[in-house]
Amino acid sequence: MRLPLILSTFMMLTFAFAAARGELKPDEIALLALKSSAAGRELAEHYAQARGVPKGQICLLPGKPSPTIGRVEFAEQMLPAVRSWLAEEGRQERIGCLITCWDVPLRVGKVDTESHEMAMRIAFLRRAREQLVERAGTLLTKLDEVAPAKGLLDQPPERTPLKPDLPLKQLAGQIDAALKAAHGRAQQLSSDAEKRQAGQTIERALIASAGISGLLRFAAPALESRELDAAQAERIGTLKGRRVGLTEGARAIGQLPESVARDAQTLGLVAKLGGVLGAVRWIDEQQEVLSKNETHASLDSELSMLHWPEYSLFRWQPNALSYRIDRPEAQHPRTLMVARLAAPTLDRAKDLVDQAIATEKAGLTGKVYIDARGIAYDPEKAKPGSYGRYDQSLRDLAERLKKHTKLEVVLDNEAPLFQPGDCPDAALYCGWYSLAKYIDAFDWAPGAVGYHIASSEATSLRKPGGKVWCNAMLEDGIAATLGPVHEPYLAAFPLPDDFFPLLLTGKYTLVEVYYRSKPFNSWAMVLVGDPLYNPFKKNPPLKEDALPERMRSGAAEPLPLPGDGA
Repeated sequence: MRLPLILSTFMMLTFAFAAARGELKPDEIALLALKSSAAGRELAEHYAQARGVPKGQICLLPGKPSPTIGRVEFAEQMLPAVRSWLAEEGRQERIGCLITCWDVPLRVGKVDTESHEMAMRIAFLRRAREQLVERAGTLLTKLDEVAPAKGLLDQPPERTPLKPDLPLKQLAGQIDAALKAAHGRAQQLSSDAEKRQAGQTIERALIASAGISGLLRFAAPALESRELDAAQAERIGTLKGRRVGLTEGARAIGQLPESVARDAQTLGLVAKLGGVLGAVRWIDEQQEVLSKNETHASLDSELSMLHWPEYSLFRWQPNALSYRIDRPEAQHPRTLMVARLAAPTLDRAKDLVDQAIATEKAGLTGKVYIDARGIAYDPEKAKPGSYGRYDQSLRDLAERLKKHTKLEVVLDNEAPLFQPGDCPDAALYCGWYSLAKYIDAFDWAPGAVGYHIASSEATSLRKPGGKVWCNAMLEDGIAATLGPVHEPYLAAFPLPDDFFPLLLTGKYTLVEVYYRSKPFNSWAMVLVGDPLYNPFKKNPPLKEDALPERMRSGAAEPLPLPGDGA
């Protein structure tokens, strides 16, 4: 189960507010290890000693080592254990970052599709759709009765009942045809009174079938050409206000935990917004959501929501620590930062910490390798999570670093990836797209940071010889990386031109950079490395006034909602 979440509580932290908090400190960190894992306890103790984390801030959890923990076990055993431990000795107020160590599960599984609640939702949505299609049939009959023809031969044929599972496209086509036919017949009426009555019937049918949104679309041409009188224009303005309120209400309710009650409330608002057709569309989307059951997550990302009351498990929740969230922190529950210490061997996992500390003293030096693909990008047409958007972000990053730093930047803007031997002395890297197949093009500089944008690159972190990028890069010598434990959809990745410029300012630790730039929590991503690592603290190559304008002005595009495409 997740914690009630109203959309207005999403918005937390302006970028300026985040900056004012100051750098994360060792006494704000807690380490999580399994009580049954000697290696996990050893790694936690190694980190605590190396970074000066108080000894009492290692939490030993119940459970056995496993890559995945079940949703029920996580909710009923692990989560209460962490909450109970944090509630002791004032830790809850002090701890802002958790580190998961070694054998702590990497993933939280999906909700059980055989559960009673799931069966109830499926049945409710099926019944609701049947009722809506039946209502659409009644609307069609009423439209057929508008301005009926005089002759028997001109009467429309009697309609057969609509099938309950009639596809939305066909249903919309029948309603559209009936509206047009009724309008055409009404135009032939000679009496103004009859025309007015027919017009009222057609408008009611339009609102019933397409909602406020449909009526506004219909009225848009007349409004633009100023054909409406003052009263009509005022009514349109009122309807636009209602549309905004209904949209925000539906989104807010949609973030509550999945239940029949939530579905019923949302459906009522959606029906007012989009009529019968909008409601059927929403039900079809929910039925697809249920069939996909995208309720899994990385355990680390789920732990970020530990202090939140219940929330929807479907896909993601907006990350309240992102610079793209612009409401004050006081308006919603606290969000925890979480990083993971893991690698194909225990010694390598320890080395992530030792390497970070050593690099901070000497400073991270080396080249920056950026592997774009030459994908065209039109900001007027592309969606925020599009291929073009991310490819452009890679090119923007290269341009920013060349313009504002003295770093040696190598940009490949062609489809082929860097090949073995292409990337000596690699300090920073970002590129894509070689799915679950690491290309060893890199000679990693000590303390290197980088990530590869692809769908499966953190599905394993503890497999010697494994080829997913996070696993392989860790084994090959990188000090910090990030990636998804399952299909994340592209919009889940931090934009390269967000993540790396923040890191290069030297103002923030690795985990703070990650949480300021990543879009979602309760989803797929995991950060691997020492959360306190700040490789550019002593000699920052980039000044804060050279950060992207969207990060300095708060003019970034909003975070996608869970249902905003894939």
